[in-house]
Amino acid sequence: MQHDNAGVPLYKEPCNECGSNSGKQVFEKENGSIDAFCFACNTWFPPADVEYQPNKLQKENKTKPMFDINNVEALATRPLRGVREEICKGFGVKVLLSENDGTTVTHEVYPDRLEGRVTGYEVKSIDKKITSVGERKGKLEMWGQHIAQKNGGRKLFITEGRMDAMSLYQSLYDHKPANFKGKPSVVSVTRGATSAVKDMMNNREFIEQYTDVVLVLDSDDAGKKAVKDILKVFPACKVAHLPLKDANEMLQAERSQELYQTVMFKSEAVRQGELVDIDEALIEKALVKPEMGIPFPWPSVNKATFGIRPNTIHVVGAAPKIGKSHHEYKLIQHLIDTGNKVGVFDLENAPVKTALRIASKHAKQDFTRPDKDFNKDSVRTALVSLQGSVRFYDRGASRDWQDIRICIEEMHMMDGINIFFIDPITALISRYTSSEANDKLNEIMTDMADLVNSYPITIFCYSHVNPKPKTSKAHEAGGRVLSSEFTGSRAMEKWSHYGHGISRDRTEECPPERQNVSEFYSLFDRDFGMSYHCDVTYDPETTDYEEVKSGFFS
Repeated sequence: MQHDNAGVPLYKEPCNECGSNSGKQVFEKENGSIDAFCFACNTWFPPADVEYQPNKLQKENKTKPMFDINNVEALATRPLRGVREEICKGFGVKVLLSENDGTTVTHEVYPDRLEGRVTGYEVKSIDKKITSVGERKGKLEMWGQHIAQKNGGRKLFITEGRMDAMSLYQSLYDHKPANFKGKPSVVSVTRGATSAVKDMMNNREFIEQYTDVVLVLDSDDAGKKAVKDILKVFPACKVAHLPLKDANEMLQAERSQELYQTVMFKSEAVRQGELVDIDEALIEKALVKPEMGIPFPWPSVNKATFGIRPNTIHVVGAAPKIGKSHHEYKLIQHLIDTGNKVGVFDLENAPVKTALRIASKHAKQDFTRPDKDFNKDSVRTALVSLQGSVRFYDRGASRDWQDIRICIEEMHMMDGINIFFIDPITALISRYTSSEANDKLNEIMTDMADLVNSYPITIFCYSHVNPKPKTSKAHEAGGRVLSSEFTGSRAMEKWSHYGHGISRDRTEECPPERQNVSEFYSLFDRDFGMSYHCDVTYDPETTDYEEVKSGFFS
C-alpha cells in the first residue's frame, strides 16, 4: 500500500519486513502519533507497531537551533544524573523537555562564557550528541569559572566534563568541614580531553591564582593522555586518581564521600620521568627511519646538518655588525616562503621593525632605509603576504625566560608553530652581574633543552660573543668566532645541538670583492659531528643573503 504522506519525517531505520537498511521512514503525525512507511517494500507500520526513538532524529533536526539564545531563561532547570537542582542552577545549566510528556529531559544546555559574558551554549542530547547554539569559539573561560573564587585561593579542581564539575562541586560542598565558609572552586575544560591544554593555557592567569591545582580527569586513555600533556605545561599540578571513570560515576554510585576524600587528600604530584624497557613500543619507535629536516637556504649548511630538524637547539654567534641579524631574517623569510610558521622573539627591536626587515627579504627591496623609495603599496603587499605565518613577541619591559617559555608553548599548542627565534639570548641575562650571568644562562639553557625534548620544536638562539684577546685577530677584521667566546659558553655547548659562527672583515683593508661577504661555519655538531664552511654574500639593494660558492663539509 502507499503511505498517505502526512506528517513530518523524523528519521530512517532498518525495515523489519524486507531487511532494507534505510528504506523505513518514521513520521510524526499532526496529532502527535508516530507511524512509519518502508519505501523499499511499500509496507505501512501503524503507530502501535512503531517504537519512537528520539536518539535517531535526522541530522537536520538535531543540528538546527532548538531555542533562541535570547530566551534561555525560559528553559527549565532540573536535577541531572545525581546532581541536585540548586547545583545545576548555580552553574546556569538548563534543560529541554520532551514535547510528548513535558517532563522527560531530552537535552542538557550548558552556557559558555567569553570575558565574563555568556556567548553560546553546548547542547547535549540524551544520546550524548552535541550541538551548539550561539558563539562558542575563541578563548572561552574554563567552564564554571564564573562561580569560582574570584581572586584565587587554596585549591582549584579541574575536571574533563561539565557534569563532572557539578558532581565534584556537590561532593565538596556536602562534605566540607563545618568551619569552611567559602565555596569550592571547580571548573571543567570546555571540549573534553582534547581541549584540556588549550583551555588551561587560555586561562593561565586564572589558574595560577591558586596554590594547588588538582586534575580530576577521566581515568580512560584519553584522560590519561590529557594529564600527561597538561603536566608538560603545568608541571606543578597534582592528579587525583578516581576508582571509577569520572566524578559523575562516583556520585551516581553513591560514593560521594569517597570522591571527596580522594580529591582532597589523595591527590599527588606526578613523577615526570618514567622507567622504560626495550619493549615493542620502543622498538616500533626505533624502526621509523630518520627524515631530512626543513632545508636551510644555504646548501652547505643544509648538507652538513641534514636540515632543520625537531627537538634541536641551534646557537648562532657573531660580533656586532657582522651579519647575525641578516642570517636570522633570511632564515625566517626562507621558512615562511616554503610554507612554515615561525615565532620570533626579537629582544632588541619592536615587532614592526622586525616585520619590515623580514618583509624586505621577502620583497627583495629594503624598506628600512630612508634613502630608498618607499612605496606603501609594496610594503603593504609584502607584510600581508606574511600574515598567518609569523607571530612576534612584544616584550614590553620584560626580558624574562619564563615569559618567553610560556609564549613558545602557547604558539606551539595554539598556532601550530614549531620553529622559534630568540635574538639575542644574552638579553635574558643582561640584568645580572657577571658572576650571576653564567649560572642564570645555564639554568635557561637547561630548561630550554627540556622544552625541545617535550615538543617537536626547533629553537634558534642568536648570541653576542666576547671580544678576542689583543693577541688574536679581531672579529671585525674577520677573526673567526670560537664557541668558547659565547657568553655562557659552557651552557651553550652543553645544551645546544648545533653551534654556528659568522665572520666578516669590516676593515678598510678588506678587498672590495670581500666587503659584503660573510663566512658561515660550524662550531660544533652534537648530533653527527659534521662541519661546514661557506661564503655568503649580502646584497645591499635586495637585502638578500645567498651562498656564493659550494663550500665544504665533512
